[in-house]
Amino acid sequence: MISAIARSMLITDTKKKNDAGYEYLKDDLKWDERSTIVYPLVSFIAGYCAGMFGIGGGIVKGPLMLAMGVHPKVAAATSACMIIFTSFTATTTFAVYGLLIKDYAIVCMILGLLSTAFGQQIMSRLVKMTNRNSYIAFSIGVVVSLLAILMTLESVVRLKSDKEGK
Repeated sequence: MISAIARSMLITDTKKKNDAGYEYLKDDLKWDERSTIVYPLVSFIAGYCAGMFGIGGGIVKGPLMLAMGVHPKVAAATSACMIIFTSFTATTTFAVYGLLIKDYAIVCMILGLLSTAFGQQIMSRLVKMTNRNSYIAFSIGVVVSLLAILMTLESVVRLKSDKEGK
């Protein structure tokens, strides 16, 4: 329902812009009849798969936004925002059910914050020095590829240990 309302609003706004002779910026999204159906549908499928496999939706939707033509800085920031909410929800769920190991959670939180700050500083300096946003898109691709490899490796190890255990 929300997607249908948002689609209607996007199409109406796009028609108003086109009628007024609005000049789109290079990185602006141009919504049309097709994209207002395809992108929300793909986002829904990505979110569903992310929930099924236990990965953050931001990891899946980052490359999707890049494919849509979203500026890499915006895609990275939006993905990070999604990951914050996903992580917070998962942490809260573990805490409510008494499954959160507080010492482990504190160490992971500190490492996550420090790693994020370090990575952000490096990426900001790299983009500022070279004036190329492609490094952001490349880093998203590397992270997604690494996660895919590690998830596959974990699945193979788990299947092998389950088979040997029986």
